[in-house]
Amino acid sequence: MAISVAELQATLHDLFNDTARDLAKDTGFCRRERLLTGPVFAKTVVFAALEKHAPSLEDFADFADEHLDVTVTPKAFDERFTQAASCFLRELFLEAFNRSFTAQPALLPLLRRFNGVYLRDATVVSLPDGLAEIFPGRKGRDGKPSAALKLVLEVELTTGDFTEAEVLPALDNEKTSAIAAKPLPKGALLLEDMGFLCGQRLQGYADQGVYVLTRVPAWTAFFEAKGKGFVRLDVLKWLRQSTADRLERQVYVFHKEKLALRLLAVRVPEEVAEQRRQQVRQDAQKRGRPVSQRKLDLCAWNILLTNAPKELLNAANASEVRRVRWQIELVFKVFKSEGGIERTQARSRWRVLSELFAKLLGMVVQHWALLCAGMVLLRHSARRLARRVRRRLGALLRAVDQPGRLGRVIERLSRELRRCKIQRRNKQPSTFDRLLALDDEFASLDQDA
Repeated sequence: MAISVAELQATLHDLFNDTARDLAKDTGFCRRERLLTGPVFAKTVVFAALEKHAPSLEDFADFADEHLDVTVTPKAFDERFTQAASCFLRELFLEAFNRSFTAQPALLPLLRRFNGVYLRDATVVSLPDGLAEIFPGRKGRDGKPSAALKLVLEVELTTGDFTEAEVLPALDNEKTSAIAAKPLPKGALLLEDMGFLCGQRLQGYADQGVYVLTRVPAWTAFFEAKGKGFVRLDVLKWLRQSTADRLERQVYVFHKEKLALRLLAVRVPEEVAEQRRQQVRQDAQKRGRPVSQRKLDLCAWNILLTNAPKELLNAANASEVRRVRWQIELVFKVFKSEGGIERTQARSRWRVLSELFAKLLGMVVQHWALLCAGMVLLRHSARRLARRVRRRLGALLRAVDQPGRLGRVIERLSRELRRCKIQRRNKQPSTFDRLLALDDEFASLDQDA
């Protein structure tokens, strides 16, 4: 169990009571006592939005009456969806990431050798055009402004914990987020999307003793040391001259920093390479740009850069380790498909934002409950488990204020973990099975530890 029931109950109770009350006052949401206090409003909107992706005002009123014994009209909720409400729920969502648990890392093949495996990525959440002034997005083909926000998230894979989150306008680069500059423990492995790529940042992590494994764009310049300086390396020529399927060499990247890294190249099957070329051509056609032959040729290879020593990452295992970055993409898929963060029937822009931040907080609470039940990323389907959490929302909400109830909810979820375990597939092995096949030592260890 990654999170103890006692820890989770104390965290939920504080977050949805004292913290909610304080933030409601600080953001100006509650200036005087009323039926829809900060705690009542937060519990209702968060859990009702978990239960139904696009709740109506009547749904909020019914939920408060049924689960919190608070009788208010739909109109009362309508009047409370103000700018202050959206600020209140946003701050409550971000406050959740200040909570820490004494979670023990799960035993995962090949990854246990690192002092934590940190995944970072960003996803764009579409918003109604009326919010373009607050969260500007890319203009459409008609030239009209659109609205979207960018959610930047960090996940520590071995514990499964959501460690950091930040909300930015969609047009902002994720490299500008505070998360991008966050220090990490020595010996940790960082896996990021290419949108975070920056030589100065990578050098900073290398200086901290953090290992990085990253892809690079096709236009990346590689250098090799020659004499007292550096000369440009033609990576494509080097790859063409080799008949091997796996290659490694020391290189330097970035014109200014000249960061020393190991280049790992693995040849992919021809059918995979052709699929990539088709995707490159389609993307180029959409953008109205020609396709470079260099980019098409590089589709035949997986090219990664790392500062980790060979005994930790080499050409044989790095591609499989890099696959675990997909887990954060799956988190975003759960947010959008099971959490419905882009769905709403609201017309008021402040209600749209309020529901969005409530749903994001609901996703965090749901994730905590699943971790408490014993969910392990790479081993269980978070999407299937999310549906089971929603069946027990009433019991989970009552457990916030009634110690003892939460244990029963978590016990039931724990019994269902086995049914949501990712099954072994021979034709298309899961990421866990791919890592397992490369880790002889893990076979002698208790895989359920």
